[in-house]
Amino acid sequence: MKASAPGKVILFGEHAVVYGRHAVVTAINLRCYAEAKKSNKIRIESPIATTGLDFEKHPYVSHAVKRFMEVKPVGGVQIKIDSQIPVSSGLGSSAAVTVSVLKAMDAEFNAGLSDDEIFELARKVELDVQGIGSGTDPFVSTHGGAWLIPERKRLNLPDIKILIVNSGESSVTAEMVARVAELRGEMEEVVEKIFDVIDAVAMKSLSMESFSKLFSVNQCMLKAIGVSTKNIDEIIQQLEELGVAAKITGAGGGGSVIGVGSYSALQRVKNIFGGVIVEPEGEGVRIED
Repeated sequence: MKASAPGKVILFGEHAVVYGRHAVVTAINLRCYAEAKKSNKIRIESPIATTGLDFEKHPYVSHAVKRFMEVKPVGGVQIKIDSQIPVSSGLGSSAAVTVSVLKAMDAEFNAGLSDDEIFELARKVELDVQGIGSGTDPFVSTHGGAWLIPERKRLNLPDIKILIVNSGESSVTAEMVARVAELRGEMEEVVEKIFDVIDAVAMKSLSMESFSKLFSVNQCMLKAIGVSTKNIDEIIQQLEELGVAAKITGAGGGGSVIGVGSYSALQRVKNIFGGVIVEPEGEGVRIED
């Protein structure tokens, strides 16, 4: 059986959401596809490598298989991954592969899991790999749509287009989460106030006004907690000069920059920097025909 799950962008609230603040997140129309077939052994095939259970090369898939087997023991499974979502890009590729694998295995082995149960397993996988996390990525990948986190209140976004530009630097979520946690341990009062500003930005965005200005403020706060890079700062400055407000999405340290602006400005930037223009995605994980 084959399943797919969407990637996501965090419009506002990165890192602060891990510490109980708000984030505005939407699924996007880029998907990860996972195919599961019964087998007498475990085999994972992806553009990265072909392995058995391998918690270094395929950490999320391997932990997903392991967690599923706690629900329904199976003799083996062949997993094949094909994704439109770049790895280590801040676009929720890890959650999308986790959720799509769990959904495909659920259908292949008739486990009868609800989407809420698939999310709970995916949330455990996130903790297995990262040690800490808000559960936002697997939640949005499972259910699709746009959400206010942590309330998990569904939002109706305006008809927006979002430019995604790859910074060319890899983003490792677990490392960046740990870096922010370390900084918070060193200067908790300062970092907590930065989180408060990020929270205020996320809540202000619900008026669906001044997205561009709020992008800039949010990015300044992310830079303050050390998850931007010189390269990303330069890309954002260049995009802003071309009429596109931009910020990190995801854990930072690399990965993707997202931008909003007029469609003509987004197209102009896309022609210069490459990237892709995406839209919010209403549908979450699903079985493919």
